[in-house]
Amino acid sequence: MTATTTDKEVSTQARQLAAAEAAYKSAQDAYGVAYATSSRQALDAAETAAAQAIADAVTGTGDRATADAARERVEKLRKDHDWAAVELAAAERATGRAYDDIVRARRGVIAEEYLAAHKVHNDPKARLNQLLEQIPALVAEAIPLVAARNELHRRLGQELWHMPQAERPTIPPGQPLTAPEESYALNMVEVPRGAVADAIEAGVAQARLEAAERQRAAANGEG
Repeated sequence: MTATTTDKEVSTQARQLAAAEAAYKSAQDAYGVAYATSSRQALDAAETAAAQAIADAVTGTGDRATADAARERVEKLRKDHDWAAVELAAAERATGRAYDDIVRARRGVIAEEYLAAHKVHNDPKARLNQLLEQIPALVAEAIPLVAARNELHRRLGQELWHMPQAERPTIPPGQPLTAPEESYALNMVEVPRGAVADAIEAGVAQARLEAAERQRAAANGEG
């Protein structure tokens, strides 16, 4: 059954980040509205219309009441434009503060993740740590076994090669008995840097020590 994340399982830092992101989104929306409101387009149009109304009143093609109404509209739009500039500055400040809150909340999440990773990294029961601890012994055990198998396979391969074709056995399906030549015993294998490479290197070093000990014991006739 797949585990689901409940509200209780969501960390405080994650909730703070979500709240900060929501606040930033609201601040951006408010900034967009304030920016649109602060546009001079309506004010410029009203000023142009007012100038025309005044000119009409002066030349007699218009009346003073229309010019006064145009003036009132310009004055109102000017006040609205001035206030919109204040709101725009406030929205800019709020957006900057909200972004700072997001950055701070993200740092909190990273800190929380770091501590969680540190805990797992130092947990001897963690599966990865258990596997890494087993690798050196497994590699040390496998190296001499593979070497002995390679020696056997090389010898059998040479013997089979010299047998008459009619006397060669029928080889069943499966992996053939192959082994690299001893001069090509070194093989480059890519592994992740760090823990895996270190564990393999430790196993190789252990295998070398055990091989040297076996050679020494054989030379001295020790059982």
